[in-house]
This record gives sequence, structure tokens and C-alpha cells, in this order.
Amino acid sequence: MKNFLTVIILLLFALPLLAEDWLTIYNNDLSLVRSRFELELENGRQDINFSDITSRIDPSSVIVTGNGIRIAEQNFEYDLAGKWQIMAKYLDREVLIITKDQSRLTGILKFYSDNSIGIIEKGTERLLVISESETQWIQLAELPDNFYTKPTLHWSIIASKKAKYPVQMSYLTGGLSWDVTYNTVWDEKTLQFNSWVTINNTSGKAFNDVMLKLIAGDINRVYSGFYGKRGSLISYDASTAQESAAPSFEEKAFHDFHLYTLDQKVSFANNQTKQLELYPPKNIKAYAEYQYPTYAANVKSIIKFKNTTDNGAGMPLPKGIIKVYKQDSDGNLEFIGEDSINHTSRNEEVSINTGTAFDLIASTRLKEQTQISKYITERLIQITLRNNSNKNKTIKVTHQLSPNTRIVEADYKYTIDSNDKVTFSIDIAPDKEIVWTFRERSEY
Repeated sequence: MKNFLTVIILLLFALPLLAEDWLTIYNNDLSLVRSRFELELENGRQDINFSDITSRIDPSSVIVTGNGIRIAEQNFEYDLAGKWQIMAKYLDREVLIITKDQSRLTGILKFYSDNSIGIIEKGTERLLVISESETQWIQLAELPDNFYTKPTLHWSIIASKKAKYPVQMSYLTGGLSWDVTYNTVWDEKTLQFNSWVTINNTSGKAFNDVMLKLIAGDINRVYSGFYGKRGSLISYDASTAQESAAPSFEEKAFHDFHLYTLDQKVSFANNQTKQLELYPPKNIKAYAEYQYPTYAANVKSIIKFKNTTDNGAGMPLPKGIIKVYKQDSDGNLEFIGEDSINHTSRNEEVSINTGTAFDLIASTRLKEQTQISKYITERLIQITLRNNSNKNKTIKVTHQLSPNTRIVEADYKYTIDSNDKVTFSIDIAPDKEIVWTFRERSEY
């Protein structure tokens, strides 16, 4: 076949496996893989190629244990077989080149580039430079010893006797990720709350019938070396899966994070995206709110709820996207907005910004600024609010004070939280405009 190498693929050492796999996926492109299998070994020292690993493995994190065996040496082979890699490994060895005009040229390969091939012709010792585009195929005498079709761990193992040895291996890897999407339906009082985990596998390896765990939280890591993926190995005890009609996650606190364990085994093909339900559907009490931060361009439409058991929630929420739908009068659901949330523990407030309130208009104006003294300045800030809808609306106007600033006069009552954020709750009737002011004083 044109422009392809003619090679004989040798079978690598076959590993008889009775495999079990566990997979823990963290945030930020980190996963822990643990496998249990058997190796049939001879007595003494021997070489084993193990290729049932991901292409994003961190070789420095590999731990292999087994009674009666010892890993004397480990090499990670990631320079995978391909046309250019094979030819680079075949320098100073004999090759046979067939050109498009069926000429046969035999010699010692001296260089191989994108445009040309150089050989010392057998029998004449002449240097022949052959155009790569004129080459039909190249025949190699044999396959290079260090030929790998996929990422491989090459072990030099010492066994105490000829036998089958149970082996357990764990390593850290990139290429697996998970995130959460919360699909909700809003009826002005409650959110019908559904949560889905989306898992992406681009690790270069398929996982069949693995026990799956997800960890929500930000783990500290040190980035260095090849692949830039190093960190501390975290070991855990695997649990036994129980078959059920639909998979579900069991959640628990784990160190300073939250751990979600799937109650049955699951499979992931390489380059596959899989979705699993995180929590059973819930109805969560929530409320709507309009917010206008001073000097902002628009009024935000917000849905809020407290993440408590009394409100129908009360579960740790991993970071993700909350999508909000609402039922129209024709019975169809319409999408009304989405927002992202960070990891949210129980008893914390969740705020969902669904977008801009179309019929609510707001603006901020610095009406006057007065220098009271060398160290004291006052500013009169004017707020204009309009309600162009046909319903009464309440807009919460927020204003962030600096540490040396306070409100000295205001047309409406307000509250101040522990972060010095001032909130005015302003009621506006339909088709009305309210113009009002407050005065702040800064002392330096």
C-alpha cells in the first residue's frame, strides 16, 4: 500500500487477568485508578509489558503490590509506534525501498525527514537521497525491540517461584472529568430539582464494570515533570456493588471534601460521555427576587433558596450549572436561564441569576460630591427605578460601602450586612417611576 510501512506486528507478552477496577474521579482533571489482576510468572527475574493503562498516566504515582513479587525496575513507554517513530528507531539498519517506478534500493538508513530518505546503498557505498513522495513502500528486516502500539509500563519483576500472583496496582491519571448539571422547573414557589452527573473519558482507556467514586472539592496539587500531573496518592477501600434497577450515588463527608459512591458497577468507553443521576428528584422551596447593584446596567432576575432539609434540599451540591425552565400556559416547558454555582454545603444560600428583567429599568447617578473637609467627602447618589410591567414589583438595590464609608442620609430604610453591603427594598407599582437618593460619607 502506497506510503505505508510494511511491518510484522509481534504479539507482546500476554497477561492472564482476573481484573477488578475501581475509579475515583476528582475535579480539575485528576483521577485515581486501582486495578486488581493476576500475573503468571516464572521463577526469578523477567520482563513484563503492561499496557492496560491510560495514556495520561502519571508514572511517578504508580504503586504495585503483590505477595512474593518485587518490581526491580519500571519504564513508562509513551513514544508510540508510528511511521516517523519506527524510522527514527531504525537508523543505521538495513532497509529495502520500493519506489513508484518499481526500483528496488537496499542500504543502511542514515536519515529520514518529511521530504527525503537517505541510505548508504548496499554494494556501492553511495549515499542515495530518495524523495519521500516517490517512495511506494519501505520494508524493514524486523520490528524494532522498543516497539509499542499504546502507552505501556515495562516492568522488570522478580518472582520467588513459578506461580500465578495476585497483583494490585494504583496510579493517578488525567483525561477523566465530571461535572454536574441541575435541571429545574420553576413555578414561582418551588423548584422541581433534578441533578445529573456528566462524566467524560478522554484518558485513552476504556473502563469496564468499574466501581465509581466522585470527589467534590479542590485538592491541592504540585505541577511538575512530564505531563505536569503529579500529586499525593490517596488510597481507599473498595466497596462491593449491589445490583439495582437504577444506579444511584451515596453521599458522605470524606476528609474536607464530599464523596459520592455509585451503588453498582459502570462502564466507560474511551472518548465517551456518560450521564448518571446524582440525587433523586426533589421539590425545593424557593423565592424570586429582583436585584439592582448600583451603577449596574440592568436589573437581575434572581431565584434563591436556602440549602436546608426543611426547604426540601439539605444535600451538598457540587459545583455545576443550574438550568431553569418554566411551564407556559400551553403546558410546554420553556428555558428561562441558567447560572453556575460553586461547591455549596448544607445550610448555605443558593442564588440563581436567570437573566435581565425586561420590564424593570434602573440607573445610578452621582448627583453631587462635596468636600466637607480635608479628610471628609460626601456624595449624593441618585437612583431611578421604573416598573413597566402590569404587576407590583420589589427591587432590592444593593450598594457596596468601602471600609471608611457610611450612609448618613437616605430616602428609604436599608440594612447592612457583615460585608458592608447596603440593601434597599423598594416597592414599585405598575407603570410607575421612583427617583430617590441617599448620601454617603467617606472619612480618610
